[in-house]
Amino acid sequence: MTGDETDGGSVLELMDQLEELVTGARRVPLSASIVVNEDDALELIDRARLRLPDELVQARHTMEDRERILGEARHDADQAIARASDEAQRLVREAGERAVELVGEHAITLQARAHAASLVSDAETQAASVRAEVDAYAREVMVKLEEQLARAASTVRKGIDALPRSAPVRRRRPSPE
Repeated sequence: MTGDETDGGSVLELMDQLEELVTGARRVPLSASIVVNEDDALELIDRARLRLPDELVQARHTMEDRERILGEARHDADQAIARASDEAQRLVREAGERAVELVGEHAITLQARAHAASLVSDAETQAASVRAEVDAYAREVMVKLEEQLARAASTVRKGIDALPRSAPVRRRRPSPE
C-alpha cells in the first residue's frame, strides 16, 4: 500500500464513500432524484482518479502513441514509395533518352533496348525492395504496438477483475434548477 492509499483510501474505498454519499442523499419529493453535495462528490471522484493505477494512464498514452506511430509509419511508407517511384521514372526516362540516341544503328539499337529493359527491371526490383522494407518496418511497428496494447489490455483486465461485481448503480444528473 502506498502513502497515497493510506492518507485517503484506495480507489475502492473512495468508491464506497461516493456510494454512501449518493445513498445517503436527500430525496427530492415526488421524484426519483436526489440532492448530492457537488463539491463532496467531485472531491471523491478526483481523489479516486488520482489513485488509479499508473498502467491505466500508460494505456491511454499507449493508445495516443499508437495513432502517432501509425501516422509516422504511413508517412514514411508513402515517402519511400514516392522516392522509389521517382527513381524508377528517372531510370526509365534516362533509358528512353539513351535509346533514342542509339536508334541510328541496328546493333546499337538492340543493345539500347536490352539496356533499357535492364534499367527498367533494376528500377522495378529496387522499387519492390523498398516496398518490402517499408512493409517490414510497418509490420515491426505494428507488432511492437500490438505487444504494448496487449500489456495495457491485460493490466486493465486485471484491474476490472480486481473490482467486485455489484449491481449497477443508477447515476442521475442533478436537474438544472
